[in-house]
Amino acid sequence: EEEPLGIPSDFSLSERKTLGLEALAVFERRIRNGCAFDLLTAVKESLNHQGAFLAEKQRHARGQKDNTRSQKLVTNAAARTRVLAGLYNYNRDRLLHLSEGIATDILRPINIETDLKSKNWRKPREQGDSREEQAWIWTVVPPWTTSAEADAWQLEVDRVQWFRARADLARVNEEINKLHAEFKRLVLGFSNMSRAWQACAMNPLLSVGARAYALKKGDMFATLSKQSASVFA
Repeated sequence: EEEPLGIPSDFSLSERKTLGLEALAVFERRIRNGCAFDLLTAVKESLNHQGAFLAEKQRHARGQKDNTRSQKLVTNAAARTRVLAGLYNYNRDRLLHLSEGIATDILRPINIETDLKSKNWRKPREQGDSREEQAWIWTVVPPWTTSAEADAWQLEVDRVQWFRARADLARVNEEINKLHAEFKRLVLGFSNMSRAWQACAMNPLLSVGARAYALKKGDMFATLSKQSASVFA
């Protein structure tokens, strides 16, 4: 596996010229360029598998045995993703060598620590997603696609992001409405408690101490109702 194959990317530019490998270098570059997009697709699919295994673990794994088995699947998927990303970066290095370090038409390198943490942005938005940034690997369009296909792909990406943002807005509005309803119930609850204690204080059978306590509690809940109403307003 460590035996050099002697392909054009194993030689410098001057060596390729001397050995007459320039034409072969063009073909290798084309092959590696296509391989870069294939590896990038494999990385994204592996990330999707990793996310699916993790979701399956969180949803169904119960007990040490199930958790251990599910965690092994997640760990193996994460390891495979890193291996594929490493192959992608190696292939990119070979492309750079064939291009004499000029990366004008070469894809970006994959950052193992940051780019592989991104989730599948086609999945529904989940808690904490708003703090994450979309990795570049999810928006790459192969150069051999037509203009219409590229526009359709970008439209699909934008559409997914729009639906995710709309779902996020709906969730925020739902929380605001819940908070609004809770405040109204809080004010009403304190007011009802105040009236209940005041009505209790009117009982002629109560002792002086019990009546004073009931009036004190009624006044306390009335104050809380006013304070809550002022904060809510």
